[in-house]
Amino acid sequence: MKKTMALQLLMLIMVLLTGCSDTKNPEQVDQSGETKIYYIDSKTSEIVSENYSMTSDTTKQQVEELLSMLRQPPKTALYKNALPENVTVKKTSYSEDGRLTIHFDSNYSALTGIQEVLCRATIVKTLCQIKEVEYIEFYVNDQPLIDSNGAVVGLMTADDFIDSIESETNYPVSLYFANKKGDGLIESTANINYNGTGSIEELVIKQLINGPTEIGMYPTIPEGTTLLNVTTKEGICYVDFNEKFLEKIPEITNETAIYSVVNSLMELPKRNISKVQFLINGEVVPTYREGFAFDGYFERNLSLIKSTK
Repeated sequence: MKKTMALQLLMLIMVLLTGCSDTKNPEQVDQSGETKIYYIDSKTSEIVSENYSMTSDTTKQQVEELLSMLRQPPKTALYKNALPENVTVKKTSYSEDGRLTIHFDSNYSALTGIQEVLCRATIVKTLCQIKEVEYIEFYVNDQPLIDSNGAVVGLMTADDFIDSIESETNYPVSLYFANKKGDGLIESTANINYNGTGSIEELVIKQLINGPTEIGMYPTIPEGTTLLNVTTKEGICYVDFNEKFLEKIPEITNETAIYSVVNSLMELPKRNISKVQFLINGEVVPTYREGFAFDGYFERNLSLIKSTK
């Protein structure tokens, strides 16, 4: 039962890959000028929508208006609200960098599994249509929302969610591991079963931490490395490891270790990652191992990719 639920959960995040700003989110406003209020189809468990014309002008008013509409019964009989009546929004705050923070009361903690992810999806996809809102984060009892793995959910965009939980989603990825000499990368293609308990970036990095399964490929991330957080914002993927990531694996060059992560992330379909920045225990550190510059942004390095193992 737990395995089945985990597989169902593994596919809940990933369809609108265009962000939520005016130029990044083509779903922001349809051609009629209407926004969409998202609900759940009670029969199929799909995320569905109904058109709605906003009347408010300011960002604060629009947030309040759409949150209110998420409480209203949908017009379609088979649709239902994902946000339970007993869950209260205590307050919201908006910052000029496009971040909307929504504070819920303790009743939100009672939402678990698929129900919680669907609730989160309908709220984020609805509110990300507001022109000034690019990212949304949830707080429960003044603490950041934690997922089922105990990790902070962090900033969310509409592209973090898919529209159905009917079946597993197999997400094609390219994972880069070291060659035998440790001075280059070998591509391993895989299909990851994907649901809504985390981001696809998180799943990819965890695959890299677990190491390769193919003969002739070698791990690039030291044993004991833990992924603390990963967030993508404005095309930059921020990857936060514990200090174990700084340890060296014999024969693996610095470039091979770093770009196994960078190249794997930047080849994710439709995630629009253009750069990667690393953090260690939440902080940018100036150097990696033997004085290798580590405090800047890293872009894809194709020169390290080898055709043979």
